[in-house]
Amino acid sequence: MRHPHRNATAPVDLTAAHWFWRQSRSATRRRRDGKVLIFIAVALPALFGIVGLVFDAGLILSTRQNLQHAADAAATAATMDLRLDKPKAEAIATAEDYLQDRNAGAEALATTNIPPSGGSYAGRSKFVEVVANHPYRTRLMHLVGASRESQVTARAVAGLFPSTAGAAVVVLDPNPPSLGATASLLDISEQTTIGGLEVLGSADTRVDGAVLVNTTWGGVDAEGNPAGSGPGPPYGIACTPQLATSRLLARDIYVVGGVDNPDNYGNFVGGEKTRLRANRLPVADPFRYLPVPTSSSDPGNVNPKLWGGVQVASLLPIVTPTTLEPGVYEWIDVISGTVEFKPGIYIIRNVSPTSGAALSIVGGTVKADGVLFYITNSPAYDPLAGAPDNADGEGRPTSSAVGGQASVVVNVALPGSSFSPLQDPSSPFDGMLIYQRRKDYRPIVISAQNLLGSPAFRGTIYAKWGHVRFLGDGAYDMPIVAGSVRFVAKLGLTIAPSQLLAPAYDVFLVE
Repeated sequence: MRHPHRNATAPVDLTAAHWFWRQSRSATRRRRDGKVLIFIAVALPALFGIVGLVFDAGLILSTRQNLQHAADAAATAATMDLRLDKPKAEAIATAEDYLQDRNAGAEALATTNIPPSGGSYAGRSKFVEVVANHPYRTRLMHLVGASRESQVTARAVAGLFPSTAGAAVVVLDPNPPSLGATASLLDISEQTTIGGLEVLGSADTRVDGAVLVNTTWGGVDAEGNPAGSGPGPPYGIACTPQLATSRLLARDIYVVGGVDNPDNYGNFVGGEKTRLRANRLPVADPFRYLPVPTSSSDPGNVNPKLWGGVQVASLLPIVTPTTLEPGVYEWIDVISGTVEFKPGIYIIRNVSPTSGAALSIVGGTVKADGVLFYITNSPAYDPLAGAPDNADGEGRPTSSAVGGQASVVVNVALPGSSFSPLQDPSSPFDGMLIYQRRKDYRPIVISAQNLLGSPAFRGTIYAKWGHVRFLGDGAYDMPIVAGSVRFVAKLGLTIAPSQLLAPAYDVFLVE
């Protein structure tokens, strides 16, 4: 017999059980909350440090990027000064200006090294190294023990690389003046200026080297796109041939402005692509630092003796040669006869009342080997001190137009004649044949027409603001640096210097 209460359900006190359950859960929660608070208290500095690291690191990275851009700009600008042949001190000042005043602010400091002190380009004179430093003050990191001040550093190196072959012809004047009439043996006296470099005639003018032209006048580039200051004429370079087959051919043609027609230009090397580049940066005068001839700048070749004015005009077919010595002349006219110039420097400081030129050689037989003709429009030029020419500097002459008469008129195709430059490696004028005072606009007119071959004529012609007109055929070892230049070729003219001048350079950021 079963027990009467074995399968009966015993009553349970739910109220008491729930109370114990709630009390247990509450105690667990209190223990857990305490652990979280302790964890937060312990981890908060670390979390704050992480936030500060992310925040300050981002700002430091941004500061460094900005500083790097500023250093790049500073190095590039300073190198551009070197390209324009400015002194190192000026290039360093430019770097500081670009870093502090134009980009990174007054707190930035620049250390500019010319040449660089380290890296792949250490010791190379045409390169600039800028090491930039900028202080950074932390926003949050210093609150967790980090340093309040730190330095952000950036480094940049820029340099000059040749962008053309060595130069054979350099035109310096960005805006040449109008050319007046020039009484000379050349029948081109009334032609107007149509380009900083003008190429005329019925045959090619070939230049074994680069042609560098600073003239800003307009035209087009190699692709026919606008270039320079306007549509032209006048043009930076103008090639106006009498025959459609006549062109200017050079290893490089590099012009600040534009040209008249890209089809008129080609490469000196047959079959090679035309290297015509317009809208370029100007080049520096390669003879900027050349002194004027004095007994102190070249005592071995400058004779301060005054010889007055000289005219040679013999009517007899055979006469005793006239010998001229280096020194200071008022003018030299050779109309006929035989003349020998002894080696050295001839300073000519006035003009002939007959020809109107300082140096006029239009007839006779002339031997002028190992000479330099220094032409000045200063009647009181001092061969001892070089005054007033030694103070000319780089500035344009005050006169805005070329006078009506050439300073030099030379017929170099005279039978039996020869012309060669000063030959003295110890002289600053070694290799120069004609050197015209910088502040002298007058034209230099050279005629080299000779159907029997190239006349014996070589040497550098330098007339910083003057105009050189060369009418000739044949090949000539003759670098030309002038304010403006005109070539006229009838049968074919080649300018092929044995010693080229500096090429054009472009600026590149390399480190």
